[in-house]
Amino acid sequence: MIINQSFAEIIDSCNWFSLATHNSELATVFFSYNLQLRTCNYFDERRNIMEDRITKTMALLLDGSWKEAGKLYREIINDLSKKESVSETVLNGESSQCASEAEKSVSVASEFERWVTLNEEELWDLGHIAYLFDDTETAESLIEEHYSRKPNDIEGMVFLGKIYKKRKKPYKSELMFRAALWEDKDNMKAVEELVYLYLDTDRPLDALAWAQKLLRLDPRTPKSYFLAGKALENLDKPEQSRRYIIAGMILDLSGSRGSSFQNFYEDKLGESITIADLDDAREVIEEWVGKNQHAVDRSPFSEFEHQESY
Repeated sequence: MIINQSFAEIIDSCNWFSLATHNSELATVFFSYNLQLRTCNYFDERRNIMEDRITKTMALLLDGSWKEAGKLYREIINDLSKKESVSETVLNGESSQCASEAEKSVSVASEFERWVTLNEEELWDLGHIAYLFDDTETAESLIEEHYSRKPNDIEGMVFLGKIYKKRKKPYKSELMFRAALWEDKDNMKAVEELVYLYLDTDRPLDALAWAQKLLRLDPRTPKSYFLAGKALENLDKPEQSRRYIIAGMILDLSGSRGSSFQNFYEDKLGESITIADLDDAREVIEEWVGKNQHAVDRSPFSEFEHQESY
C-alpha cells in the first residue's frame, strides 16, 4: 500500500511538474510576444521621431541655416551611436533579471547595427547630410548600409563611389562607378565621376577615354569638353586642350542659362581668344556632333539649336 501510495504520489508529482512546465512555457511565450510588441511600438515611435528630425535638418540646410542644421545633425548621430540595450529603454526598469537576459541578446559587434532602426530613405538622406558636413566616415557607413539593402541602385553606387573618392579610396571608388556602368553602360553621372577620379589619381589617358565617352553620349554638354581639355592638358597637349576648352566655352555661353564655367575658362584661356581659336573650337564641336547625331537629338541643347534655325 505504501508502495502504491508512493507511486501515486510520484504520478501526481509528474503531472504537477508537467503542468507547471507547460504553464511556464506559455508564460514565456506570452511575455516574449508582449516584449516584441512593445519593442516594435517603441521602434515605430523612434522611427517617426527620427524621420521628423532628419526632415527638419534638411529643411534647415535648404534655408541656409547651417549652424542649426549642424547641431541637429550631431544630435541625431549621437543618439544613433548610443549602445544602450533595447531592454533598458523598453522595460523601463522592469525585472532586472529579464533585462539582463535581453542585454545578452543585443549585439553591438557590427559597425552597422546602429543604423538598424533606419529605413532606406533615412539612410540615404542622412548619408547626404553627413557628406555635406564633410563627415565622410559616417556618410560611408550609412551609404554602405543603404547599398547592402539596395545593391542594384545605380544612384546609390555612384554616391558611394564619390564618398570613397573623397576618403582617398580610389580602388573602391572605381569599383562602384564601374558597377553602376555594369547596370547602365550609358549612365553619364557614373562616366563623369570616373573622369574626375582618373584626373585626381594622375591617370589622364583613362580620363580622356571616358571624357570622350561623355562626348559621344551628349556632344552638346560644355562640361564634357572642359574635362577632355583638362585630360589633354595633363597629357602635355596644350593646343588640343585649348581647342576643347574654347569649344566648351562656346556651348556654355550659348546656353539659355548663361555661363556656368566662366571662371574656369577665363583662368585657362585668359583674354586673348582669336577668331581662328573660335573656328578651331567650332570644328571640334561639329566633329563630335556629326559623329553622334543620335545623341544630339536627345541633348538638352537640341531645343536651342532648333530655335536658332528659325
